[in-house]
Amino acid sequence: MRDIIDGFLRFQRDAYPARSQLFKTLATRQAPKALFIACSDSRVVPELLTQREPGELFVIRNAGNIVPGYGPQPGGVSASVEYAVAVLGVGDIVVCGHSDCGAMGAIASCACL
Repeated sequence: MRDIIDGFLRFQRDAYPARSQLFKTLATRQAPKALFIACSDSRVVPELLTQREPGELFVIRNAGNIVPGYGPQPGGVSASVEYAVAVLGVGDIVVCGHSDCGAMGAIASCACL
């Protein structure tokens, strides 16, 4: 936990001042150009992979980057997709898979997680 706290403190000290205007703008509004649905695997970092700035992607992450079918039951993924499209007006939707995904491997082999 200490390394996470230290990283946050470094961000406040080093990264934030250099981009304070961007972060002040993002504090009051966001206008991402794309919805990016990715696996929650710690090796997958959408902003790093696409070289996007903060505020340019609206990101949904879950194990296996699964998007359930539409239905009457409320869900976090469907609510986030609806918000990104209907409220934020994203123009593109990316569903990003990756190699050696544990969730997809478990589904393919019928293994219980």
